[in-house]
Amino acid sequence: MFVFNEVSHDRRVLKEADALQAAGWSVTIHGIRQRRSTAPLREPRSSGVVIVRHPQTVFPATPPAWSPAWGLLLKPLFALQFIFTALPALVGIRVARQVRSAFALWAWSASASCAATQAEILHAHDLSGGLPALFASDASGATLVYDSHEVFLESGHWARAPQFVRHLLATKIERPLLDRAAALIAVNPQVIEELAKRYELPERQVVTYNCPPSWNPEPRGTELRAAIGVDAAAQVVLYHGGFSAHRGLEELLKAKRDPRLANAHLVFLGYGPLEATLRAAAAEPTYGGRVHVLKAVAPDVLDRWVSGADVGMCTVLPSTLNHRISTPNKLFESIGAGVPVIASDFATMRDIVLGDPDGPLGAVCDPTDAHEVANAIHSILSMSLADRAALRARCVRAASARWNWEVQATRLTALYQSLPPTTAA
Repeated sequence: MFVFNEVSHDRRVLKEADALQAAGWSVTIHGIRQRRSTAPLREPRSSGVVIVRHPQTVFPATPPAWSPAWGLLLKPLFALQFIFTALPALVGIRVARQVRSAFALWAWSASASCAATQAEILHAHDLSGGLPALFASDASGATLVYDSHEVFLESGHWARAPQFVRHLLATKIERPLLDRAAALIAVNPQVIEELAKRYELPERQVVTYNCPPSWNPEPRGTELRAAIGVDAAAQVVLYHGGFSAHRGLEELLKAKRDPRLANAHLVFLGYGPLEATLRAAAAEPTYGGRVHVLKAVAPDVLDRWVSGADVGMCTVLPSTLNHRISTPNKLFESIGAGVPVIASDFATMRDIVLGDPDGPLGAVCDPTDAHEVANAIHSILSMSLADRAALRARCVRAASARWNWEVQATRLTALYQSLPPTTAA
């Protein structure tokens, strides 16, 4: 497997690797080790999976086996490392960062691919994991699998990159990867639909949602309420995840000012660039001490913390294509913990929250409208205790039947069993 991060907290990658290892494959994950990181270069997991981290650099120690297009583009620049010291002055800081990111990806891809020439299956996580998979496939002829966590070119700074950069990534990495891939894995059907508008896709396709492992959330965890100093009778609304723009955090704070939510406690659990803004808001007298900001907790205890809430928030804004077709982890983490969800009224999330055969698992709303957000929260908190208990039980049943990792993992292992024999030596 190839993934352009440190792997340690990438729950999807780790769950997929552990599931395949348990099903009989020997799995190595090639990730990065960031500058000044203390993460080990080689880390065996208890499952038997091995994580190999390659130090992050701008130029590789050993160039990969060049494909013609990448060779013509990058070989001349390989000898011009000094150019990076002048980039910010020449093209501006934002573009310079994008160029450096592209070269860091190229350098990591070279190192990772050289370490994976004996692999029989090359599993690329996102477009960034596709480049080392292509390099390694050039050298070995191994079977390729493409795992699309989102529509990569519509994510983060790549969505804002110059058009020629996006075109290069699409035509020199993503299209060749999909042309050569034996299978496509995606986080939801809408990602596959969007990729199909842009490329020819392999016939083998499977959706594996980012669901947590199945567990019994009864009794409810007490950690969240203890951390904010409230008892079991208090009403608690939880947002957990990254504190960053376009996650609906400002709209949620506005919704909290609705008089109907005056007695509810709003908790932000996580980390990110908006943490200071959230802490400043929590200190405002307007909220009466009922807005709380807590540091993120370890993934292995997160479910227990989430289960202590009465409502889970998943109101991402429609600011990008990826947001509009997203099915965030927190959606399934809340359902799995027996917590009704307030989600953005996008087709992807609406189908899950309102389309369950057993009945709704929460409510949906326009995430840009604070009044609608408040209405949705109030629609859950104003239920009788018996109705809220029934809704919670419905979430638990849905998680047990459908929205758990064990169900998703069977799709992944079945796909692997159907893959054609590798041509690797």
